[in-house]
Amino acid sequence: MTQLSSRLLLNRYLYSLCKDSKRFAGHSKWANIKHVKAEKDHERMVLFRDVMMKMRIAIREGGSTKPSNNMKLAKLVEHAKKLNMSATTVTSFLERMEARKNKTLKGITEVRGPNGYVMLVSYLTDNPKAFAIELNTRLRKTSGKVTDTSAIKMFTHIGSIMVEKKGDLEQAMEDAINIGAEDVEEFKENDKEYFQFKCDPNLVNKIKNLLENYQYSVLSAEETYIPKTVIQLNESDLEAISKIHDKISDLEDITNVHDNLA
Repeated sequence: MTQLSSRLLLNRYLYSLCKDSKRFAGHSKWANIKHVKAEKDHERMVLFRDVMMKMRIAIREGGSTKPSNNMKLAKLVEHAKKLNMSATTVTSFLERMEARKNKTLKGITEVRGPNGYVMLVSYLTDNPKAFAIELNTRLRKTSGKVTDTSAIKMFTHIGSIMVEKKGDLEQAMEDAINIGAEDVEEFKENDKEYFQFKCDPNLVNKIKNLLENYQYSVLSAEETYIPKTVIQLNESDLEAISKIHDKISDLEDITNVHDNLA
């Protein structure tokens, strides 16, 4: 499995970067309890945010905010309940999505960090101006800065559909040709095997549906940006990037983050 392919699978969980920068919690029992609780709270926030983002995509694809009319959304609502997300939180979220359903705009903004680090932030919002103000406010005390320097040209825009491995790679390649995908790769992560089908980003939903017709179990289907060149940073710079992610991780309008970190 290539390094970039592995990054695709983990891309939706990029916000969990910040918990990897663990700090010494102190020797007292109270300090350790607070440290453990903070980590658990952060993990729960990442899980909640991820399932909400998936619900937004399900609403956009299925056209309905009602679980009874949107099977994918219904499954995600059940998953949210298993994560102990309160019914009030779920209901409030779906009501907001209903109110905003026909007003949302899709876009990408770029954030520059230390020593050549570039982040592309995908968002879906009904108020681009308010989103831009909030993003800039969150970044104010970090090394990150919103820029407009066409960093998107440093990335390749593709459609990526991740599926559980079924059959062998030769058969998957034949299926890819038949459905109009551009490429397929096989890889292994945490002892589980997957296929990643690549396609024109405008055809993601079409290819996803065709793969499901071919009895593939689809794990994710999204547009993504692959860096043409990746960078490696020192520990200090990585900590600065962690702070950037930490500051923006709970911005509801963000749907994905892509960067050029190796």
